[in-house]
Amino acid sequence: MGLIRTELETERLHLRLFTYDDLQVMFDLNSDPEVIKYAEPKPLKDLLEAKKVLEEGPLADYRKYGYGRFAVELKQTGKVIGFCGIKYLPEIDLPEVGYRYLRKYWGRGIGTEAARACVEFARDDLNVQKLVALIIPENIASIRVAEKLGMKKGPMIQIFDVNALQYEMML
Repeated sequence: MGLIRTELETERLHLRLFTYDDLQVMFDLNSDPEVIKYAEPKPLKDLLEAKKVLEEGPLADYRKYGYGRFAVELKQTGKVIGFCGIKYLPEIDLPEVGYRYLRKYWGRGIGTEAARACVEFARDDLNVQKLVALIIPENIASIRVAEKLGMKKGPMIQIFDVNALQYEMML
């Protein structure tokens, strides 16, 4: 495995590692009930909880695996609008592509654009053979993104106390 990139670029987006400067957006992403409807059990209450999510999520993954979810910035404004990236899931021993965006940016193709870059990153930088996306069956928008990436519906699995569809693709 060669050098693992810490930044990715697409036409409209700059993907980079999260830092402590991203506490507010981490809070915003995890406190809107609509945004986390299919992901988290309950909205975050404050920036202290956001710091814990940041430390136990992306920052811990960077240290442990050398990669994790990227902060997604709009090139036009430099504003972080969500996250996208590859997260290793030891529970199933597979890497997952995952994404979450502030509601204001839904429906613009940003999710697919960022996820395509992350699929290439998984193949080129991480030498991933099989990539999955775990999606709650009611989350139609996420299913559409997975299908646009070329992922196929696999088995229903139980993980993190929920039933999720395992979309998958070979790279």
